[in-house]
Amino acid sequence: MVKMIRKVVKEIDPLKDALLIEGLPGIGHVGRLAAEHLVHEFNGELFLELYCYDFPPQVLVKDDGTIEYMRAEFYKIEEPKPMIIVLGNTQALSPIGQYHLSEEIVKIGIEYGASFVYTFGGFGTGKISEEPKVYGATNRKELAEKIKEHGVEFRSDGGGIVGAAGLMLLFADLNNLPGVCLMGETPGYLIDPNAAKAVLEKFSSIENINIDMEELKKRAKSMEQFIERIRKFEEEMIKAMQKPPSDEDLRYIG
Repeated sequence: MVKMIRKVVKEIDPLKDALLIEGLPGIGHVGRLAAEHLVHEFNGELFLELYCYDFPPQVLVKDDGTIEYMRAEFYKIEEPKPMIIVLGNTQALSPIGQYHLSEEIVKIGIEYGASFVYTFGGFGTGKISEEPKVYGATNRKELAEKIKEHGVEFRSDGGGIVGAAGLMLLFADLNNLPGVCLMGETPGYLIDPNAAKAVLEKFSSIENINIDMEELKKRAKSMEQFIERIRKFEEEMIKAMQKPPSDEDLRYIG
């Protein structure tokens, strides 16, 4: 059994039929960016922190010299729909820790009124896509048909979903809660606000929620400029490698 510690930041009443939304760090930080955006746009209120003995054995030192602990944070949103958003700066390290953490997050969600689970994440492709696709998975067949109508695609390679994004669907199902995972297509080696925006657009469509994407668009634009600089650098490197060596270059070959 992996030990967990809850710290209640603010006492709140359970919500009614809330969406439990997971946005822990993962591929391209897609899920975290998407969930953070919901907290920012809808004035999420921190009410609980969760500490796990399977988190990395470290603290983070901030610019002001104080420390930040490894933890998961639970935020309450009441409008436009009741939501419980789970953010964090880490996931559990071991397989058993992943199971216990995912189970505990779902348990907390249910205690505070969750009746539906969403997990957000990234689908790593190793390449940059200007219009990322969103892939999905669910623990209900009827939900698969519903999200497909909103343009969510399904993998045909039989691949898995690692970490809380996948395991929370299991524990949702074991507690008779429907659940959906939305994964934005991302290269995987960059923080990807564009993929996060794609995930939120599908979430917005499925739940009929209007979400202002302006901030994510700005972050995506900055990332696009950064990626463009990388592309130019790679092109220059390829050209340099293809250029025949001069006599002067050969002098340095021993």
